[in-house]
Amino acid sequence: MSLSPEIGLRRPEYTGSNRCWPCTVVNVVLVAAGAAAVALAGWPGVGAGLGLAGLALVWLRGYVVPGTPRFAPRLVAPIPGSDALFHGTDGGGAATPDGGTGSLDPAEIGGEELLDRLVESGVLEVDGDAIVPTAAYDERWQAEIDRLRDRDTEELAEIARELSPATTSQVRRDGDDEWVALAADDATVMQETWLRRPVAIAEIAGYRAAEPFLDDEAVRLAAARTNRMFLDACPDCGTELERGTDMSCCGGHTGPGDEPPETLECPACEGRLFTFGPA
Repeated sequence: MSLSPEIGLRRPEYTGSNRCWPCTVVNVVLVAAGAAAVALAGWPGVGAGLGLAGLALVWLRGYVVPGTPRFAPRLVAPIPGSDALFHGTDGGGAATPDGGTGSLDPAEIGGEELLDRLVESGVLEVDGDAIVPTAAYDERWQAEIDRLRDRDTEELAEIARELSPATTSQVRRDGDDEWVALAADDATVMQETWLRRPVAIAEIAGYRAAEPFLDDEAVRLAAARTNRMFLDACPDCGTELERGTDMSCCGGHTGPGDEPPETLECPACEGRLFTFGPA
């Protein structure tokens, strides 16, 4: 019987944007050492099979050796440059602000106040014990997402600049990953923030879709950010989103009795679309 990610092998809380690179590197080294030892003992075929299986599990689950989060950080800490290597940089070596999950407008509007405004305006509605997008808003939102999906990231960056308080926009790339970086000349107005491409699509589409419902620009921007929680599929690739946790496998969550915030993740793009509760 074969195992597949669909029956529980994949662990999005430890992979994609949540992947801990010290844990990954340590596990790859240990898997390779174990496979080599088996091969040198006279079973090269078994060693190769164990190596491939181990690497597949590291890719799908983040790590396979029990207790890795406890010892991996200490193993890699003495390596010169390990902090920059394991915590991610853009092509120019700068750490990604906001983990690449920023917003068109970082200004905050109180949660209850915002939800009340969105329900009153017809963007959201109460459905039993839940609040969900209205059919009218959701139809417009999905149509805008479909239109934006084929735009290149440079176009998305320019649109995002026009809609947000930002005065400059750039596209940042690291391998296959792309971000829209927004900033204002006056840092008191807007600090530099980075949006992953799927986040930029979702928020631009959400802002445009809210136009017939809301006149207040600030509320439309806040709605675009908040409504990402209602996404079912990735705005960029269309893959069904998965629930994960905002927890690094190297100790991002340590408080006794605390629960890490839940997240919406795209397993294909390996990026976060929304964080529920405290980020």
